[in-house]
Amino acid sequence: MRVSDQQIYRLASLRIGNARTESVVAGEQVDTGKRVTHPWDDASAAGLIARNAQDQARQTAVYGAATQASDELGVVDSAMDQVTNALTRAHELAVQLGSDTYNATDRANGAVEVQQLMTTIVGSLNQRFGDRYVFGGMLDGSPPFNAAGAYSGDANVRQVEIAPGLLQDASVRADQAFKGAGGGVDVLTALTTLSTALSTNNATQIRASVQTLSDGIHQVTNYRSRAGALMNVFDVAASTAKTFSQNAQDSRGHLEDADIFEADTRLAAAQRSLEASMSAATQQFKLSLLDKL
Repeated sequence: MRVSDQQIYRLASLRIGNARTESVVAGEQVDTGKRVTHPWDDASAAGLIARNAQDQARQTAVYGAATQASDELGVVDSAMDQVTNALTRAHELAVQLGSDTYNATDRANGAVEVQQLMTTIVGSLNQRFGDRYVFGGMLDGSPPFNAAGAYSGDANVRQVEIAPGLLQDASVRADQAFKGAGGGVDVLTALTTLSTALSTNNATQIRASVQTLSDGIHQVTNYRSRAGALMNVFDVAASTAKTFSQNAQDSRGHLEDADIFEADTRLAAAQRSLEASMSAATQQFKLSLLDKL
């Protein structure tokens, strides 16, 4: 059966169109370095790429939040170290000046130093990380302690995501650690009591402050240990999230990125195919025309 000119034209157009499409796709891969740019390039791979992109974004967010939480707890740890040192010095003064070998003048001078220690502690407890006062709980927009040691923060604990859907405490309850909420020692009141006892030359009260301050130091140390443990948790979470984020990025790259050598080879083959298709079509049209002459 004779092949009509229309059929020859249709077949030639189809071959040229397919070759041109292949050439464009291969050229796009060479230009962009991407194997999958549009969902229709590879529907299955495109779905996995989207999922990996979501995983990477989620893990990147976890990494940022965990890193920030760890940095903030570093500020908390430093502040609590300063508080512990000041309380330790106040304890030493109570032990020393509680002795009957010291007189009213000695104790009055000690009272001045205790007041200075109080000022140091309040300054440490009003430390900020960025715009947040780290010991204010959720009421972290203003200093949580005044000069007299009164607390204006709340009893809430902030939480931060350490893995998708998993939250971890990221702050210390200052009302418990320093004000003794729930039956502990109010270390700021203990300092004020010691200062008053020293300034009034009350040896009995000075000696009574020794045990209170000792308990207070132990209390603050325990909460500092908790803060340190939390810092470790967030460091591990940040490291894990960074690894998972990188894994998701690598998986996405394997699916999305083109093999440049393969793409170059494919482009060259596609261009040769296009040229051959066009040459063949031209030859066929010439022969068809000769048949008519």
